[in-house]
Amino acid sequence: MEKGYSLKLQHNLRLGKKSRIAFDMAGLTAGCFLFALGTNQFLAPAELLAGGLGGVCVIFYHLFGWPMGIQYLLFNIPLLVLGYIHIGKKFILYTILSVIISSVFLEWIAIQAVWTNNTLLNAIFGAMISGIGAALILRLGGSVGGLDILSRVVAKYYNISIGNFGLIFSASIVVVSAYLFDLEAAMFTILSFFVGTKTYDTILHIAQRNTIMIITNQGEAVSTQLNETLSRGVTSWRAMGVYSHTDRSVLLCVIVNGEWTELLRVVKNIDSDAFVISLPTQKVNGNFHVNW
Repeated sequence: MEKGYSLKLQHNLRLGKKSRIAFDMAGLTAGCFLFALGTNQFLAPAELLAGGLGGVCVIFYHLFGWPMGIQYLLFNIPLLVLGYIHIGKKFILYTILSVIISSVFLEWIAIQAVWTNNTLLNAIFGAMISGIGAALILRLGGSVGGLDILSRVVAKYYNISIGNFGLIFSASIVVVSAYLFDLEAAMFTILSFFVGTKTYDTILHIAQRNTIMIITNQGEAVSTQLNETLSRGVTSWRAMGVYSHTDRSVLLCVIVNGEWTELLRVVKNIDSDAFVISLPTQKVNGNFHVNW
């Protein structure tokens, strides 16, 4: 009986993994398309700079005419190597795929104002569209590369969020925009940053910490899989269900909100009857790294 249950569990995990990968690939492709569309047909034609590495590519495009997609791919290579050394395999694998797909779309989508010539509308909708695409990729466990990789490496060792780390870089982009174009362009660039940030916050809320309690009869399997998948420490203690009078395991861990979907998938694939509680957590002191 126990062997049959184990085989069924392994089969369900394999099926769930295949379905999840197919879903993730579709989501990554859609996110990359939106990211490139917002950059090439809204921000770049209006001489507005995207945040992060995309803004650097827009600068060199306007200065030297360098192709956006090729720039984006080449500039990301050293950062991808850095991420491979210091960050989890799933994140860097999905990021590599996202960078490649985004580079293709940045080359394929024409850099021209197709939708509107109004600078204000380009600033708002360009930031919204590219922000939705980047946030979708981040939600699936990857990123569009560039500053996201460097930020996660810094966050892993210094507990600094992506938003705080990117603030100085974004300020530098604004200064360059004012110097290369004009003050009005810099002001619109600031507006696009604000809209992009709000888009991220609305879709993700990924930096919010949550304390997770899991009540399950598969405590060892769940905790092992969570540690391998999310690289989060898990504390376990024994408990008893008052109604059923059966022994259970209570697992405790802290995650960021962007990891909730992955955590729930792992738990439910192992124990579909597990009871999972998420509690907002303001502060954490100890061996906890903000990887978002």
